[in-house]
Amino acid sequence: MKLITILVILASSSCLGVVATSTRITTTSSESGAVIPPTLEKRDAYTCYGSTNTSVSDCQKILDTIRGDPRQSFKLFSNICAVWNEGSCRVRFCAQPYVTRPVSRSAEWLATYIASPLLDGCISKGSMGVIADNPNINSHAGTYRVWVY
Repeated sequence: MKLITILVILASSSCLGVVATSTRITTTSSESGAVIPPTLEKRDAYTCYGSTNTSVSDCQKILDTIRGDPRQSFKLFSNICAVWNEGSCRVRFCAQPYVTRPVSRSAEWLATYIASPLLDGCISKGSMGVIADNPNINSHAGTYRVWVY
């Protein structure tokens, strides 16, 4: 007799949805000098969720502010957030609860991930977006979250 296991996964409407992952972050130039957009590191994941009327131009102003000093870095301790507000756009970069070391990211890193995939892939299509360093975005796993809404 063969034993068969059936696994049923139920998801409620409160779930954030499908999570996308890629291989690594790279920014390269083509022969024409055009910069090819970065891709996510394997450990990073993002998702778009819900709907929003957030203005892309308001979010672009936040990106300009963050990129104002590309050498700047953000060092966040457990459960602490850096928050930017401009018009209808809100950006939150937070260290997850229970991290044992501060989360450090450069302004360039933060601006890159906000621009793509969150701004290009979510906000411009009328959805909010979140990126994390763990594919289980709804949990406390990983070290950070970046929300754009």
